[in-house]
Amino acid sequence: MIFQHIYLEKYDWLVSIYYAVDTYWSDRILHDLSEIGCTGRDFSKARINLESGRLDTGLTFSNPRFRESVLVIALTSSPEEFASSFDHEKGHLARQICQAFDIDPYGEEAQYLAGDINKKMFPVAKKFLCEHCRRELGIA
Repeated sequence: MIFQHIYLEKYDWLVSIYYAVDTYWSDRILHDLSEIGCTGRDFSKARINLESGRLDTGLTFSNPRFRESVLVIALTSSPEEFASSFDHEKGHLARQICQAFDIDPYGEEAQYLAGDINKKMFPVAKKFLCEHCRRELGIA
């Protein structure tokens, strides 16, 4: 598992990101989700997802009041599956921030936000897009 914090200055928003997650990290992630206000059905769904051990999954939860999010990308079966999970969870994050700030999800600001998230995540995410790097991380 690799952990990354990113901060989106324009929105004063902190994101905790977990990459290559397996069941070992479930308790830590569930604690972080609880800390930012994830409860009820959302928390139950997150627990089931995290404890399943399934490859190629993820989750994103945001609390607009705290301006914080937790984004999780599970272990993936291939670089292509990582790219798919990466885009999927990044999309959820961008939409949740757009919703919090009443940003048109079809407009330019939404696209710039998505690009900013991508740039901030890329230094870590790129390691999962290359077979050589995945082998070095012990996940290929």
